[in-house]
Amino acid sequence: MTKRSLALSAVLVMLALSSALIGCRSAHTTSAILYIEQNNYQKAIDVIEEGLYYTPNDPEAYYYQGEAYSRMAQQAIQDNDYLLAKRSFENAYARYMRAKEMNPDAMSDRVAEALEINYRNTLREGQGMWRDRHYEEAEGFFRLAYAAVPDSLNSIKSIAGMKIQQAELLPDDPNTAKALRLEALALLDQVLVAQPDAYRLRADKAYVLTQLDRTDDAQAIYDDLLRQHGEDPELLLDVVGLYGKQERHEEAAGLFLKVAEIFLNDTDPTNDARLKELYSEAGFNFRQAKDYSRAIEAYGLASEQDVYDIMLLVERQQLFLLYGQELLTQAAQAVTEDPARSQALEAEGLAALRRGVEVGNAVTNLAPGNADGFYFLANTLALLGDEAGFNENMATYNELTGIQ
Repeated sequence: MTKRSLALSAVLVMLALSSALIGCRSAHTTSAILYIEQNNYQKAIDVIEEGLYYTPNDPEAYYYQGEAYSRMAQQAIQDNDYLLAKRSFENAYARYMRAKEMNPDAMSDRVAEALEINYRNTLREGQGMWRDRHYEEAEGFFRLAYAAVPDSLNSIKSIAGMKIQQAELLPDDPNTAKALRLEALALLDQVLVAQPDAYRLRADKAYVLTQLDRTDDAQAIYDDLLRQHGEDPELLLDVVGLYGKQERHEEAAGLFLKVAEIFLNDTDPTNDARLKELYSEAGFNFRQAKDYSRAIEAYGLASEQDVYDIMLLVERQQLFLLYGQELLTQAAQAVTEDPARSQALEAEGLAALRRGVEVGNAVTNLAPGNADGFYFLANTLALLGDEAGFNENMATYNELTGIQ
């Protein structure tokens, strides 16, 4: 027997005995209390129903009928009869509300406590199942929590959040993932009818719409949310997903940098661990936008967070090569129409390549087994006219990769 059951049992016995002595409670309700103590919940419900035929306006009768249904629901959960548990919680809620309506002064606190117990216990079970990724069982408990207290929508929000998570875990099953997202969207809309201005729910809806490729609908929600909550890093990171779908890489990179700035200036030290990833994502998106200079800068900031990350150095090394190539190409195109600009571009391109050589030397010294480092270094040296350096580093690259 649970602690709640033990406590209620003691209370029920005392109430039954006291009522028999002072005659302030109907005989039907008193009998029902004893039946509840004996775990005979259906008998308790039936006895009270008989009494209500004679005294239909007895709030205490409805309250204890709610208690009987609550106990019946808890027993049904233990027996794995979730349909009976759901019906019992629904009946308990209806009886509790009737008691409260009849005598709000005497019943409001008692009803609130009873509903809180039913709701909290089932919601907690659902959260535990969700945490362990037992999704079907978790949804069952969340739906029981909703049946216990349909006025509270946290259970529906939890189901929606769980389905969003499930979809994320199915990258190789797009049809099932889409179905889960559509279910999540319907649940979010159900909650938003009652809470149309709920910030996180609207953000979740925009996120789901993005994953469903309904980018225009997501954009409208995000634009509104950004006007109100433009400094919320989690919102900004959600919007990045939309920008990625829309191939707005430069704007996405800007949001990653903005989040990094927010984390740098906050007082939560745990956010510092996220800076490397944020700068790396900014660098990647700048690279996708072919903004190589800003990509180099962003990856440089990422490297400052972890000076031993060779892959970040290799990324910067390649970017210096790409940037140098781009500038030299622009210089060649401008040589006739604007010689001065062509000369400036060439100087800038050569400087980028020389910087790439410096980073390449660091990579090959720190990670002599990294073939990419030698490959990018060889090509950078070739653009600088260093044939011997090119041949030497290409030979090492071929040796490491097994190319004859």
